[in-house]
Amino acid sequence: MRTKFHYSGEKRFYRFLYRIVQPLFGWLVKFEAIGREYIPKEGGTLIMSNHVSYLDPIFLGAAVTRELHYMARDNLFRPKLWGDFLTYMNAFPVRRGEPDIKALRTTLSLLEKNRLVLIFPEGTRGIDGKLGEPVEGAGFIVHRTDVPVIPTFVKGTEIILPKNAKGIKRAKVSVYFGKPLELSTLRSLKRGRETYKLIAQEIMRNIAELKEKCISQPDVSEYRE
Repeated sequence: MRTKFHYSGEKRFYRFLYRIVQPLFGWLVKFEAIGREYIPKEGGTLIMSNHVSYLDPIFLGAAVTRELHYMARDNLFRPKLWGDFLTYMNAFPVRRGEPDIKALRTTLSLLEKNRLVLIFPEGTRGIDGKLGEPVEGAGFIVHRTDVPVIPTFVKGTEIILPKNAKGIKRAKVSVYFGKPLELSTLRSLKRGRETYKLIAQEIMRNIAELKEKCISQPDVSEYRE
C-alpha cells in the first residue's frame, strides 16, 4: 500500500511542496483520512482539530483537497527564511498567551474569501495525545461567522514528532473528519466570553467523540490502491 496525498489550490509552491513530501511521508508513515466527504468543496469552512505535534498542519493539509490556512506561533516566523516558508504554506502568525486581534481578523477575512481555515481550539500542543481545555478565541471566531465547522481528530503525529522531541520516528497517522456541527443555537446567544467558552467546549466535546471512534476503528482507511 502506498500513501496517497490529496492537494489542490492556487499557490504553485504549496502544490510543489506536497509533491516533494509525498515520497518522504510514504516511507515514514502509514497514512489514512476518514470522513473527507464532510468537508465542503468550496466556501469558507473551519477545520477544528486537536493539536499534538508541529506536523499536524502538514498532515491535515495532505488530507484535504483544498488549500489549508492556519495560525502558527509568531516566534516560528523567525528567522525570516523560515517565516517565508511558513507563509508560502499558508500559515499566519498569532501571539500566544494574549488576545491577538490581527490574527482573529486575518481568520475572519480568509473565511469571508471562502477559504478553508484550520484552528486548534486548545491553542497549543497537547502532551501524550491527551485533549486539553479549549481557548475562548475559537468560540469567538465561530460566533462571528456562519461557516461550516468540521470537528477533526488527528492521531499518530505525536509519535513521529512529539512535543520536545529530539528526533522523528515512523508511525501510522490517522485523520478523522466529523460531520459539520449544528451550532445555530449557540451562535444565536449574546456575544460574550461565556458564549465563546460554551461554543469552544462543544467543539472539544465533538473532537473527543471522534477520538473514541478513532480508537474503536483503528484500521479504517480511505487511501487504498
